[in-house]
Amino acid sequence: MKVNLNPLTWEDGNDNMGGFKAFVLFIPQSAVSSVPKLPSVVTTDVDAVTAAGAFVFRTVGDKPKYIQCTDKTVKFSAENQGEIEGQSFTQTGEFFRAGSKKEYAALARQVNNVPGYLILEDMDGNQIMVGQPNLPCHIKPAFDGGQARTDRRGYKFTFASDAVAPVIYLGTPINVDNLLGNPILIP
Repeated sequence: MKVNLNPLTWEDGNDNMGGFKAFVLFIPQSAVSSVPKLPSVVTTDVDAVTAAGAFVFRTVGDKPKYIQCTDKTVKFSAENQGEIEGQSFTQTGEFFRAGSKKEYAALARQVNNVPGYLILEDMDGNQIMVGQPNLPCHIKPAFDGGQARTDRRGYKFTFASDAVAPVIYLGTPINVDNLLGNPILIP
């Protein structure tokens, strides 16, 4: 990929709030026949990190699984990996769902060993896709019941995926408001 040599600057007063909104979307790889992809021909800089297309579900009416997370627990980062002339990125992160409801345990069992795609939304409203065609995201759930009565108990979900870009944005965002008929919400 050719490097764009135009200046990259920072405007005074730009916002730069970190973190993510308190939800993730999960899409099992086996549930979809088509996945947004990075373009093979890049015409602008943002094309290099923007997946085009939309998820197409095999079963009509299926949709991403909306998972409400404990506030300020969705985390995402991308580290460089590999040798010179063979480098890529490993996207990693975690989210937490407080509580010990049976439905949360069922979710942990359902996503364990199921490759797929996670969608995170940053504080600017950009949706980030973790996992790509042939490079799915893998989730490892764990439960911590706490020790003292004052401890927080719940499920920690860690995830990872290899990628050619540090962050992959969805060019066609998913309308989260339309998904709220299938949430895991705090009762």
